[in-house]
Amino acid sequence: MKKYSIIGNKKKVTMELNQSRLRIVGNACIVRVAYNHGEIEVVGNDCRVEVTDNYGVINLTGGSGLVTISKRWKGDRVQLCGPSCHLMVDGKDKSDTYEAQLSPFSKDLDDVIESIFSFVMR
Repeated sequence: MKKYSIIGNKKKVTMELNQSRLRIVGNACIVRVAYNHGEIEVVGNDCRVEVTDNYGVINLTGGSGLVTISKRWKGDRVQLCGPSCHLMVDGKDKSDTYEAQLSPFSKDLDDVIESIFSFVMR
């Protein structure tokens, strides 16, 4: 499998068919792929990934990212990691939002910070 790496801010990548491993590192990047059979990995803030038919893997890491897919096929994978990331499938928002919560056994935030600090110091 071929590997392509693109580094830089505000890069625009357009492909008809992706059968390779495409990696983009930078902020405010735009990736447009018609048919994704390979792997797309984007690392950066304010990035957009637009795919018409997704058969492969899409990984987006960074804040305020947007992945738009027209049609997902069986066996594909989409992973979003970062705050305010959204997944749009066929015009509908499919992103799962989770909020951080305190442990039910702690009274305040100091108890949580102390347990994490002692674990890291080991």
